[in-house]
Amino acid sequence: MFNSWYKLPSWLRLSISFPLLFLNGWLLFILISYLEPLGTILTTATLLAFLVDFPIRILEQRGVRRGLATIFVFLMALIIIGLIAFILVPIIIDQLSQFLNSFPQLLESGDNQLQSLKQWAIAKKIPLDFQGIINQLAEKLSIILKSLGDQVLGFVGGTIGTVINSLFILILTVFLVLMGEQVWAGLFSFIPQPWDVKMRESLRKTFEKYFATQAILAGIVCVAQTIVFLILQVPYALLFGFVIGITTLIPYTSGFTILIISSLLMFQDLKLGLTALVLTLIVGQINDNILSPKLMGGMTGLNPVWIVISLFIGGRFAGILGLLIAVPLASVIKTTIDTLRHPESVDEEESRDNS
Repeated sequence: MFNSWYKLPSWLRLSISFPLLFLNGWLLFILISYLEPLGTILTTATLLAFLVDFPIRILEQRGVRRGLATIFVFLMALIIIGLIAFILVPIIIDQLSQFLNSFPQLLESGDNQLQSLKQWAIAKKIPLDFQGIINQLAEKLSIILKSLGDQVLGFVGGTIGTVINSLFILILTVFLVLMGEQVWAGLFSFIPQPWDVKMRESLRKTFEKYFATQAILAGIVCVAQTIVFLILQVPYALLFGFVIGITTLIPYTSGFTILIISSLLMFQDLKLGLTALVLTLIVGQINDNILSPKLMGGMTGLNPVWIVISLFIGGRFAGILGLLIAVPLASVIKTTIDTLRHPESVDEEESRDNS
C-alpha cells in the first residue's frame, strides 16, 4: 500500500493529503470547541503529564522503579507547587493589585516627564512632537494589558478556576502518567503500521523535551530578571520578573514583554526604564543565544518563519493554550511530513541512533 503511495508524484500526494488532513482537523476542532472546557482540561493534563514524565524517565534510567519514581516526582511537584502557592502567589497578586491601582498615577507621571522632555526639545530647538507618540503608546499599552488580562483570566477560569476542574486535571494527569502508554497505543492504533509507533514516539519525545526545557529556561529567566529588577530597585520586581519568565514559555514573546514593562517604567522614570530595558535585554540575549541552544539544540527543527506562523495559528484557534503547544505540534507535523517525503533517510537516521 505504502509502496504504491510513494510511487505517486509528490504534487498528487500533497493534493490528496492536504484536503483530508484539513477536513479532519477542522471537524476535530469543531468537536473540541463544542465540548469545552473538556478539551482545554485534557490538553492541560496532557502537558502536565509530559512534563512530569520526563524526570520519571530520568530516574528510571538510573535504576529507580517507575512506581517509586512516580511517587517521588509527584511529591516533589506537590511541595514545589505548595511553596509557590503559599509564598510567591500572594506576593505576586498583591503586587499586581498595587500595580493596577497605581496605573493612573503612572500615566500622570509619564505625562509630567513628557512635558519636561518637550520643554527640553523647545530649548534645544528640536522640532519633535512627543505628545501624539506618548498618547498612542499609552493607549496601545492599555489595550494590550486589558487583552492579555482577559485571555489569562479566561484560560485560568476555564481550566483551574474551579475546584472541580482542578481535581479533573490532577486526576487525569496521574492517570496519563501511570497508564499513558496504553492510552496512546489505543488512540494511535487507528493509524496504519509503522506510522502509529513513529508518530507516537515523535509526539512523546518532542513534547517531553520541549516543555521540560522550556520550564527550566522559564525558571532561570524568572529568577535572573527578578534579581535585575531588585538590584535596580524597581517597584513590583517580583511581578515583572515572573511575567517575563512565564512568557519565555512562548518563543519570541519575552522580548515583547520586556518592551512593555520597560515602557511602563519609563513613564515613572525615564532613566530607570532605559536601564531596565538594556539589562533585561542582555539577560534575554544570554538566554536566547547561550542557554536555549545548549538545552534546546535543534530539537524543533523549525525555521523561525514557520515558528511565527505556527504561533499565529495556535493563538488564533486556541488562545494562550494554543500558543503553548503550537511549536512542538508544528515540529511533530514537520517530522511526519519529512518521514512521508523521505522515508529512506529517516530509517537510516533511526538505525544510526539505535547503533
